[in-house]
Amino acid sequence: MIYVYEIILLIALLKSIVLVRKFSLSSQNYLFVYLLVTFLVELFSWIILLIDKDSKFSFQYIIYCMFCILFFWFYYSRQFHKKLKKKVNLLSVVLIIYVLAFPNFLGENLDSKLVIALPIFYILYTMLWFYQKIAFPSKDKITDDPNFWISTALLLWSCFFIFRVIPRYFFDTTDKDFLILLRELVYIVNSIMYILFFYALLKYETIAKNLNK
Repeated sequence: MIYVYEIILLIALLKSIVLVRKFSLSSQNYLFVYLLVTFLVELFSWIILLIDKDSKFSFQYIIYCMFCILFFWFYYSRQFHKKLKKKVNLLSVVLIIYVLAFPNFLGENLDSKLVIALPIFYILYTMLWFYQKIAFPSKDKITDDPNFWISTALLLWSCFFIFRVIPRYFFDTTDKDFLILLRELVYIVNSIMYILFFYALLKYETIAKNLNK
């Protein structure tokens, strides 16, 4: 499944590149930047494992977690109303301070508390977006909004990732087969996530075409 996931991620990245060339970087709310960095991090990790299959080097994921928090802070801040944006900014600052407060922030191994900050951040932001969408409804269908698919994808990934990370040491001692299954399911969930991202890019493309008519 890891190869299926990587292919889907690459397809989403290529679609994003096409939209940048046809329209502009802002036409997809700069999603290209996120997809590119994600692909490069996965590629870098894959190269490390080719060099040393037993390597536990994970510094790139520590930096990636920080990047994701900052990127989606920027991404969602462009969507929220003024009052909600202030709350979002405060939330983001607190999370970043929380991450930077870890003594092993610049270490090579991922800390569970550090990793868990990212899905919590995603859940809070996506739920705030859904709240705003319900509180301030528009005439357009919610499924026509690219942010609906992005938020759904992030929420799905976050809920599964928390279930995957928090009890992993427990399953490592009590049920290793289930832990292996969870590791495989990660790639399935990742694949679904980037399929939804691809669908969001199609929605961005439709909006860009309508604006350029």
